[in-house]
Amino acid sequence: MKERIGRVPSPETEPIDQENEVNFHEVSRERAALRRSLEELGISSTAVLEDIREGVNPAERSLKEENSIVRTLGKKIADELAGVDKIASGFKVPRDEEKDTPLISSVKESLGRQKEAAESSSTKWIDEGAIRKEIGPSYDTLSTLAAEEMTVGDFELRTLREDKNDSYARKARAGVLGAVREEKTRIETMRRQEEEGHPSEARAFDLVTYKQGLHEEGHLAATPSVKKAVHEIGNRMIAGKPMFLHGPTGTGKTSLARYAAKHFTGKEAEMVYCNPQTREANIWGKTGIRPAAGGAIETVDVYGPLARAASEGKVVAFDEFNALPKEQMVFIKGVLNAKVGDKLNIMGNGMVEIKPGFQMIFTANLKSEKNPERSDLPPEIAREFEQNNFEIPYTPKEEAYDIMLARLMNRDGSVDLSWSDINETLPKFCEAMEEVQTAYTGAVSEDMGRLTGTSDASGKRPSLKKLVFTQGTAENIFEAWMTERQSNPDHHSSFVEFLDGRLKTALTFREYPEPDRALTAKILASKGLLRTVTAKDLGLPATTFEFDAAKRARGNEQAIAELKERSAKESHISIKELAELDPWNLRGKKAAQEAAQFLGPDDASPDAHRIGEQADEKEVEKENSPFLMERIKGWYGDNDAKKAKPKLTELSSPQDLEWEQMSKDTDASKFGEYTMNPETAGIDWETIPPEKIKVVDLSDMRGKPLHEVAEHIVETYSADYYIPGIEYWKYIIEHPDKSPEDLKDGNYHFFFGSVFRDEDGDWYVPCTDWDGSEFDPGVYWLAGDWDSDCRVVLLEK
Repeated sequence: MKERIGRVPSPETEPIDQENEVNFHEVSRERAALRRSLEELGISSTAVLEDIREGVNPAERSLKEENSIVRTLGKKIADELAGVDKIASGFKVPRDEEKDTPLISSVKESLGRQKEAAESSSTKWIDEGAIRKEIGPSYDTLSTLAAEEMTVGDFELRTLREDKNDSYARKARAGVLGAVREEKTRIETMRRQEEEGHPSEARAFDLVTYKQGLHEEGHLAATPSVKKAVHEIGNRMIAGKPMFLHGPTGTGKTSLARYAAKHFTGKEAEMVYCNPQTREANIWGKTGIRPAAGGAIETVDVYGPLARAASEGKVVAFDEFNALPKEQMVFIKGVLNAKVGDKLNIMGNGMVEIKPGFQMIFTANLKSEKNPERSDLPPEIAREFEQNNFEIPYTPKEEAYDIMLARLMNRDGSVDLSWSDINETLPKFCEAMEEVQTAYTGAVSEDMGRLTGTSDASGKRPSLKKLVFTQGTAENIFEAWMTERQSNPDHHSSFVEFLDGRLKTALTFREYPEPDRALTAKILASKGLLRTVTAKDLGLPATTFEFDAAKRARGNEQAIAELKERSAKESHISIKELAELDPWNLRGKKAAQEAAQFLGPDDASPDAHRIGEQADEKEVEKENSPFLMERIKGWYGDNDAKKAKPKLTELSSPQDLEWEQMSKDTDASKFGEYTMNPETAGIDWETIPPEKIKVVDLSDMRGKPLHEVAEHIVETYSADYYIPGIEYWKYIIEHPDKSPEDLKDGNYHFFFGSVFRDEDGDWYVPCTDWDGSEFDPGVYWLAGDWDSDCRVVLLEK
């Protein structure tokens, strides 16, 4: 057993150092757990403890008669128990020296405090001390502001709700609400300033908050989309109106209803789980009997969830409301407009006055092709929800990624995963989930239909009838992964293999129709997933992965072996490092948008030069090296990326480069060096019309090395076209929505205006291909062969 940090205090002679004291409540719980483990093996824990305290090796006495495996496990547990018991033996009750009596009150206070600390630590699933140390003082500042924001917001909500029904209170507290609004503005301003001044720390705080929410708030992380939904529910609660939450299966409607109830009232919601057999008595309540004094029987009111919520001032949530038959729904109409102070006639239970805090929330999957068994809402009920409904969509991929990081977090906020999986596998999984959800709620996206070859000649795209991946899917996968790592810490599979295995489990579930399984497999494969399994493994047709994007992503056996190897190289990624991750460059886009709001078109890019003008080398390097470093981390992982030094060696025109000589030039010490075309290096690409971008098909060069292709491009096209490099490669990766459609044709597109040295010191050309939702950045060796799906990107002069 590892030695504990801290020491056992002597309460009778010295005060307890609360920060470093041993938590005896925690020790007691650990000892109880170890004793249970012995009992489960059929070993007397009492006998083992007696051996330990008498200094006898349990294996020589208590464990002597057990079989070998029980003896081995028992010895291991006994060793752990001996260490815990030694610490527990240090607990002494302090005494009152004058009265020579034990200070029981002091013991109770100390143990109570320790119990609260231990249970708080275990339920939060985080070590705030370690996280605070890692993030720095911003963590406490943001925590304080978040708590203040919640306190003020909740107070405002309660006040507004009460004032709505009490004109005297409204008049008396007008000034109070004014002060509340001032405080809200102050807190929001301070939080915004803290986030702008410490963006990485703010993102780290958000990730920790998501981690807490997943374990404390009904498996719901308070992401921006969740906060928006909660805000909408809160507004309806102010007005005392019922709220109707609808959306496709698996969007978290029920969790959201529970979360909002607890958030706004401090009380758990009363739940009504609706189904065709639900009756009014199940909802309102009924009359029952119970034994009374003297053997008599008395009649009692047994309240149902609706009656309890009204009488106790709680939220009542009707889950899957339209699972009720229509005739069962209409009974609720008389309650929908009830307000605090009104009296409800509870069938068989008399009158109940509605107490403050009462609110009704309904959730439903609306009747549709996906949910034909659901009932339509009766017109009189639908009218009530016309202005009080809110659609809950699936979690956006960016938020899904953050939730995945939170699910994988250790208690100190770190994550144990390879950089390859953090930068590639997880983002691709989020994108695939989003595409699957799009196909489930309508049809596959236009880009995905083209990429997977699933659109027909008329452009009609298929949809998923029954199979969909949700946050519940992700939760199950990551819980299984954590269990796998805990069970086999030294011999578990790589994450990419594990994920493919779990996806295989879903895709071989024959409850889902084969067209659903095949289309989902195509979507996953187009995103570079399922590379470690075959169509045969999935029980799908052999042609399932016979489309260009899947074939390129799957590669050959060597490529798959390298993928597994990269995935198996796990790193201990700190919360600070997690906070720097930005797979879709959201922060860069946000910064650009914010800058555009304050700068005019003439000022937005004051240093941008016109096409063909000489760019400043320092500015070019400052603009492109950080971006290139992020790509290097994604390709090689964090450890290998440390060897790289992204550096602009020179602004060199493609016409001036010795292409064949460079294809033979190798120098690993120059990993990360790159060149750029001075004619295009500093262009403000926002000003370039997409139609000026030319995509050239050089299929007749198939089989030729890239250095020959480069020379051909220079000789054939440089008179009429500029040859872009890393700068335009970077631009379309960061702004896929501003890319010409010709770059989204599923082919590889090369940017010969730049070359880059890889880990081995060889020269490579930047390239990219469209995967259906974004550009996948890559580079290709100058000595490698040109293929039929390779294209050249040029800029018309």
